[in-house]
Amino acid sequence: MKTQYLEADKIPQGVNTKVESHAIYAALIGGSIGFVIGLFAFAGGDVSLFERGISLGFVIAILGGVLGLLTYLIIDTKRIGKSDSGSKSIWLYVTDHLDTWALALVHGLLAFLLYALIFYIVGQSFIGAKLDVWASSVMTALAAGFACYATYLSAKQMNAVRVSVLLAAFLLSGTFISMLTASDPHWWYYHFSSLGANGGISAYAFNATLIIAGLVVVALSKYITNDFVKLHKEDTRMNKARRIVFQALLSGIGIAFALVGAFVYDTFPLIHNAAAGGMAVLFLFIIVPLPWLMPQFHRAYYLASYLLLAALAVSVWLFASVKYFNLTVFELVAAAIIFTWLVVFVRNLAALLDDDEK
Repeated sequence: MKTQYLEADKIPQGVNTKVESHAIYAALIGGSIGFVIGLFAFAGGDVSLFERGISLGFVIAILGGVLGLLTYLIIDTKRIGKSDSGSKSIWLYVTDHLDTWALALVHGLLAFLLYALIFYIVGQSFIGAKLDVWASSVMTALAAGFACYATYLSAKQMNAVRVSVLLAAFLLSGTFISMLTASDPHWWYYHFSSLGANGGISAYAFNATLIIAGLVVVALSKYITNDFVKLHKEDTRMNKARRIVFQALLSGIGIAFALVGAFVYDTFPLIHNAAAGGMAVLFLFIIVPLPWLMPQFHRAYYLASYLLLAALAVSVWLFASVKYFNLTVFELVAAAIIFTWLVVFVRNLAALLDDDEK
C-alpha cells in the first residue's frame, strides 16, 4: 500500500496548476477591464437587462466577444512564436496564422452569442427589471472575467477533439441565429443556401458562419496532421504521403465550405454549386481509400465510415429519384452525416494516441 501511495504521489501536477493559475490572472485582468468599461457605459442611470441600444446584455455580449477573441490571439500567437524555428514553409506559416485567427473568431463569436442568449432569456424572465451602475459594472466584470478565463483554458489545451467540438457548436449556433432572423419564414421550402441570399442580418450571419467554419476545418486538418506525426513512430515516405494526402483533402473541404459562404448562390450560382459539390467529392475521396490513409484504425471505424457513406448515398437517392426529401432536408442530412463522421474520426484518432502513450 505504501509503495502504491508513493507512486501515485509522483503524478505530475505542475503543468495543470500553472495553466489554471495563469487563467485566473487572465480572468482578473478581464474582470478589471469589464468593471471600468461598465462604469463608463452605465454612468447615465439605471440599466435594463436586454434591449436595443445600451443595455447590460448588449454591453456584456460585445465585451465578452472582444475579450474572447483577443485572449485567444494573445495566447496562440505566443505559442506560434515559441515554435517558430525560422525555417517554416509558406504553407505552414499561413496555416499557423490562419488557424489562430479562425479559432480566435470562433471563441469571440461563441462568447458573444452565449451572453446575448443568456441575457435575452433573463430579460424576458424579468421584464422591466433594471440595475444601477454599480451592480451592472460588477456583473460586467464577472462576465468579462469568465470569458477570459474560459478562453485562456481553451487556447492552452487546444487539440483536434476540442477544435471539432468548437466547430460543431459554432456551426449550430450560427445557423440557428440565421434561421431565427430570416426575413422569409418559409425559407426552408427552398434550401439552406437561401438563408445567405438577399442581404440582411440572416444572410450575413449565415455566410459568415460558413466562411469561418471553413477556415476552422482547414485549422483542424493541421491539428490532425500533428497527431499523425505523434502516432507514427517513423516518418517514412508512405506515412508522409498519407499525411499530405489527408491534409490536402480535408483542407480542400474547408476551402470549399468557405467558398460556399463567400459566393452567394443567387449572385454566383456556378461557383456556389461547384464548391458545394466539391465538398461531397472530396469527402468521397477520403472515405473510399480510408484503410490506406488510416491503417491503424480499428475495423469498427471502417465499418461505421462505410455505413455513413451508404446513408449518404441513400439520402441522394431519396432526394434525386424518389423526391422524398426536399433540398433543405437533403442538405441537413448530408451535413449531419459528414460532421458525424468527422467528429467520430477525431475521437478515434485521439483514442489511438492515448493507446500509444500507454
